[in-house]
Amino acid sequence: MREWILPVVLAVGVVAGCTEAESGEAAPAPESSSADGSTEDGAPKVENPLDTSAYQQDPCSSLSSAQLQELALDQGKPSENDSAGPNCFWRNNEARSMASIAFVTAGNNGISDVYANRENNAVFEELPAIEGHPVVAYGSVKGEIERGYCTLAVGATDELFLSISVRVSRANIGQDDPCESAQRVAEMMIETMRSGQ
Repeated sequence: MREWILPVVLAVGVVAGCTEAESGEAAPAPESSSADGSTEDGAPKVENPLDTSAYQQDPCSSLSSAQLQELALDQGKPSENDSAGPNCFWRNNEARSMASIAFVTAGNNGISDVYANRENNAVFEELPAIEGHPVVAYGSVKGEIERGYCTLAVGATDELFLSISVRVSRANIGQDDPCESAQRVAEMMIETMRSGQ
């Protein structure tokens, strides 16, 4: 049975994607700002920092009951592996779909760590920002998007990013773009966190 491996940013490297045996590693580069508001590695600055402190204490509250109903997901549970930071997984076992979030506190460079490791990821694509929060699809496993998986790095602050992963339902693989689904989930989470501030 395939298990989703939560994308992890450690102080010494990045491992991202979903796989049973494959993984990728890379070392983060130091961060410095340039005149255009991006970091040296090209990561955009977060225009609208998000206070996630309450949600780091209870990551499963990042999606409301109404949002879970809309997404057809069950109540969430934290993963046993929280080395990247506080996290939660939501599943629909019948449809074989899932979503997850990790508040990536390791590294303290925010989304810059993902940009610094772009050459080491099989997936790296900048996507439209969400309410001033830069967004990148990333992962270490080639072809995961075609298999219905997508992981986004969403800059919450310049020091912390949200790693949001989605697996579309088995029936929708090849029909729904998992990164569009992940963007919708990210929008919902940001909406929930903003309303809680």
